[in-house]
Amino acid sequence: MLREFPVVKILEFLSDDNLLPAILFRSARRQCDADLQFIGRMRRGRLNEKAQRELRQEIHAVIERYSFPPEVILEHPQYQGLVETGVGAHHAGQLLPWRLLLEELMSRGVLRMLIATGTVAAGVDFPARSVVITAHSKAGAEGFRVLTSSEFMQMSGRAGRRGKDAVGICLVAPSQLSDARVIHDIANKPAEPLTSAYFASPSTVLNLLKFRNVDDLEYTVQRSLAAFLDRKHAKHLRDEAVVVEKEVAALAGEASKRARKRLNRMIREADAVETRQEMLLKQALNGLRILGFIDPERGGLTEKGTWAAELCTTLVLEIAEAINEFVFEDLPMTQLAGLVASIAGDAHRSYFNLKPNPIPKERYQRLQEIVDRVKRSYDNPTAAETMVLPDAALTVMTWMECESWAEFSSLLRLARVADGDISRLVTQTADHLNQIVRLRATHPELAKLAQEARQRLLRPPLTDIVGVE
Repeated sequence: MLREFPVVKILEFLSDDNLLPAILFRSARRQCDADLQFIGRMRRGRLNEKAQRELRQEIHAVIERYSFPPEVILEHPQYQGLVETGVGAHHAGQLLPWRLLLEELMSRGVLRMLIATGTVAAGVDFPARSVVITAHSKAGAEGFRVLTSSEFMQMSGRAGRRGKDAVGICLVAPSQLSDARVIHDIANKPAEPLTSAYFASPSTVLNLLKFRNVDDLEYTVQRSLAAFLDRKHAKHLRDEAVVVEKEVAALAGEASKRARKRLNRMIREADAVETRQEMLLKQALNGLRILGFIDPERGGLTEKGTWAAELCTTLVLEIAEAINEFVFEDLPMTQLAGLVASIAGDAHRSYFNLKPNPIPKERYQRLQEIVDRVKRSYDNPTAAETMVLPDAALTVMTWMECESWAEFSSLLRLARVADGDISRLVTQTADHLNQIVRLRATHPELAKLAQEARQRLLRPPLTDIVGVE
């Protein structure tokens, strides 16, 4: 069996059966890019000159409508392949303007096929005549896992255009990574139940304490969706425990002891689940007391806690501690942005590292000590891991020093770094800097420097607003 079903064959089959336009789902970014390159090398995969000319006109219309910098689109490494084949590669490694271009072209019906990762299924709303699924699994934080029924429904649900198609066609391309039997089982499963992503993290609690007291927070937590679902789960465990308790009464000897231990475990688990959200709140409050954001005697915010509560960001504790300990003191604008970027980045992503890092190692060490201290004060397995990443800092500083995206993008290609990952890093860094700007009353000089750094970061094509005429 083929490891991957050839993309050119898929395109030919869909074209012969009048099933274009289509969305071809791949499980990795590199597959999307490789497919586009492969189609571009095959003469039978290319559009005729008239179709290419019409596609160029549509591209220029989109550039004008969204006010995209033309060079970002026209100098994109995949631009020529897009025009010649009518096929685009869409994934998180691409810049936002490029992804928006592909989405707009697909909505206008001028692309033959969009090759995409699963992010396009959940993130945008445009259908195609047909959808092709090429894998029954996808990459996650802990390796590959089988698709959930909700993910499958998101992908298959893109098939069929309202007002144009009587039905939508979802196809499965057989390969070593695409077992139709597994996909059949996934398709017949019900959607996963609704879950809550909320938990009382220290950053959330600190922001809320600007307006509420601890009693208000306890009331809010008890009536959250997370607490409701925990109580529902705890009730289910206790109902099971009642059944087990009846079984224990009918057993004797070792069998009775084992059943009794199981019963006790179920009761302890039910108690822990029922009070989980309240315990998370207590842990968060305790962590804030340890770090000096909450007065242990009064229960209210300290002076540091009061100004830190203005920082509405997931890194509020790390940034506030860094400000309080003068880690950002006496730094040029680029290095301030770099230090913020070093804790804003994602450890599993690759960043630019092909030049010396100008930030003194001592600053990184001090920042790492702060990150470690915050983690010790509140060790919660559901919290995102924060790490100090010097390469992330260098990436942001390099962008700030470059005159244009074309210059910067050429450096990223040398380092084999994805544009989309850097766009994400820059946006995250700018968001955190924007929170520092809120500290004008207590830290005016730092707030002014953060504003200047943010403005330098958010240059085209990474501006934070896309204008539509």
